[in-house]
Amino acid sequence: MNKPLANLTFKSNLFFSVALIGLLANLNARQTNPAPASPAGRTPAPEQTEEDTAAESKAKVPFNWLPFPDKARFKVLGLYWFEENNPKLWRMPAGQFDALPAGVKRQSRLPAGGRILLKCDTSKLGLKVLPQNKGSLKGFDVYVNGRFLRSAVAEEPAVETELVLFKDLDKKEKEIIIYLPYHQGILIKAIGVDDNTKFSAAGHEYAKPLPVVFYGSSVCQGSGGLKPGMSYEAILCRKLNLDFINLGFGGAGKAETNVVDLVNSIPACAYIFDLGKSYGMQDATAYKKMLETVRKSHPDVPIFCLTPITSALEVHSQSYSNRSVHTRTVMREAANEFIKSGAKDVYLVEGTDLLGFDEHDGLSKDGVHPTDYGYSIIANKLVPLVRKALGL
Repeated sequence: MNKPLANLTFKSNLFFSVALIGLLANLNARQTNPAPASPAGRTPAPEQTEEDTAAESKAKVPFNWLPFPDKARFKVLGLYWFEENNPKLWRMPAGQFDALPAGVKRQSRLPAGGRILLKCDTSKLGLKVLPQNKGSLKGFDVYVNGRFLRSAVAEEPAVETELVLFKDLDKKEKEIIIYLPYHQGILIKAIGVDDNTKFSAAGHEYAKPLPVVFYGSSVCQGSGGLKPGMSYEAILCRKLNLDFINLGFGGAGKAETNVVDLVNSIPACAYIFDLGKSYGMQDATAYKKMLETVRKSHPDVPIFCLTPITSALEVHSQSYSNRSVHTRTVMREAANEFIKSGAKDVYLVEGTDLLGFDEHDGLSKDGVHPTDYGYSIIANKLVPLVRKALGL
């Protein structure tokens, strides 16, 4: 046998032997450590990864695309000035944008707290969206009959994207609520459903006919959370069956007169002020004026004054701690003075009680803003207070 052929035969035999040894070892391992069976006796399917979910949400599914907005089919919640701003999903009225403080103007373009409600029998649901920016905290959450189903994300700015929110559900009528991103400006071009989908009037019977109006800064807006349905406002109001409007403006909760006037112009069943540390080193003047303005216009509506929650950063930064203590002190003294003056249904809620120094595992990676878990802690502590104040 010539040398090349001998070498080839040797290598083939060696490859076969190694492969056989590997196969026998694998079979032995499976017999020794069998895969856990499902309750039905079958091996469970591999767990779906985040990448799988993202790819699935952008997979092509045939939809009957219906233009958005459409009052007959889709109701916009949480965006008080939508009729004026249409089709922009802004949180402040476009006609007054030029007069707004820069931070409020910037954050107003992000539809925090905005939701779309529809009632129909579709088995699948899609969104045709045009992101205006990438957004650090983005995504849509879909709830079906009050329960979370899944999320979807549109990444690329100025690129129209078709998202699949769900597919393969039953053909029964269902109430669907889509939570909009709170750190990403978007336009919705169309909503996709089954052909011949039957719609009912888009509406929900809340425990109170008017919404809870939240005004504040980044924690109020939802910064740090991963899903728009997990801001503390969203959690709180789902638990109490209340509508809500989120006027949290990251870095801009400063109680400027023209901003407070717009907040005050919204009829509400309660006002919750969570101005946070972005109120800064101001004295109590702006805060007191805000309370007086709202109480004068809405004498019988409960007002909640939340001082800032704790953060990991203030434990390690003396300057940030000083700012935090100052802001809490100013807000606390303003609220207590207002209550002592005879104002009724005004409630002071200490942020150190809502998310305390021993609860920092509920903070996000920046050590300042809550995670979804942290927002759940805050919401669960607010539930009994709001429930009692509203007589629910």
